[in-house]
Amino acid sequence: MDPLRRKFLLGSLGAAGAATLANVLSVAKASNSVPTVTDQYYVFVYFSGGWDTILSLDPKDPTFYDDQALTIAEYGVETGYGVFNLPEGPIVFNESAPDMLLGPFVGDLVDWAPRMSIVRGMTVSSVAHGTGMIHALTGKTPAGALPRSSSIATLLATALGENELIPNLVSGTPTFNLDQPTWASGINASNVNDLQDILKPSLSSLEAGDRAALEEFFDKSRQRTNQPRLHSIYDNHRTSRHLIEENIAEYFDPTSPLWADLTAEVGSGTLFMAYQALTKGVSRCVSYVASPFSDAHAGNMWVGSHPYHLESMFNSVSKLAHMLDATPYPSGGTWLDHTTIVCQSEFNRSPTRNGGGGRDHATTNTCLFLGGGIKGGQVIGATHEQNMASQPIDLATGLVDDNGVRVNNENIAVTLLKSIGITEDIGDYRAPAIDALLV
Repeated sequence: MDPLRRKFLLGSLGAAGAATLANVLSVAKASNSVPTVTDQYYVFVYFSGGWDTILSLDPKDPTFYDDQALTIAEYGVETGYGVFNLPEGPIVFNESAPDMLLGPFVGDLVDWAPRMSIVRGMTVSSVAHGTGMIHALTGKTPAGALPRSSSIATLLATALGENELIPNLVSGTPTFNLDQPTWASGINASNVNDLQDILKPSLSSLEAGDRAALEEFFDKSRQRTNQPRLHSIYDNHRTSRHLIEENIAEYFDPTSPLWADLTAEVGSGTLFMAYQALTKGVSRCVSYVASPFSDAHAGNMWVGSHPYHLESMFNSVSKLAHMLDATPYPSGGTWLDHTTIVCQSEFNRSPTRNGGGGRDHATTNTCLFLGGGIKGGQVIGATHEQNMASQPIDLATGLVDDNGVRVNNENIAVTLLKSIGITEDIGDYRAPAIDALLV
């Protein structure tokens, strides 16, 4: 634990509270709720809007699904590949992972097939954008429009990130902390400039004596109050003061050549923010929206915009992987060896096109993993040949098995926690891990 945070925490508890905390920490260290892997980092890339996996992560064989009316009626699948100019065909693959077939709009991501795992045929609890997003980010079905759990990133930040300055950095996605320490809450910055504003000192400054008196006032005020909300406010104040004093704003300078290069190459300044936050030791978990999709319900948008937005986003993920893989990790290997990139969306698009030529929402989903902490070069599960329905799998092998389990976001959350050695159900997910994913 960071000495500053430990000193502040024990000081605010008092002697009796500190003794109790010490007992709790002693028990926790002997339990299976403490990570055994402590050098892992996470990037959650959210594809907001519902992705079309037939065009990307779950392609269909066009010789079987020929898009003829009788075939569509029998199997409930329409690839739509014929409306695109695909001179190299709709199915792409990497020779180093020939069993991982990918769709025509995965872009440069195909280069990373040997280090990727794709989970197909997942079930979803909702086909509404908002609730689907909450389910994906928290790993638990929401209560109406409200989350019932902290974000998966928040749990991972709690487990691994107490020594990072910003354990849980977020850009563009909701972030939830229902039951974890205040310091693990996501700090949300919409872009690099926003993060700079958060981290830079204000234009006015206090004399050293005035600042010390003010900090003493805040500490005493925190000790006197019994209101959790006020405790949180005072904790956030102390965290903010610490961030500014560490002068990390310089890591996120939007005038840097790297920011300019990335913005020009992949159109994503957020990618720069994620790379810097990880490799400079600022954050343990980074979550960001790749880019919002165009509405794929309409045929002209599905044909003219959606696939190319998909390709651009996958290219940005590939670029981040290249950058991390080219950056040595302090204790050996590369940063990609120690970073798990998780790509999610709220649901898949429908397997057939609607009356307007676009695609609607489907009751299945897909999840992509890339980097360290997972077993690469494999596809886990599959959608059914009819209607792309979800199918149960054997969690140990990842193969379709009628006696297996239909996996969902709960299984993904449990698997990520198990990848760092946490086998206790600390998120109350009530689901088993997908062991086939784990190294």
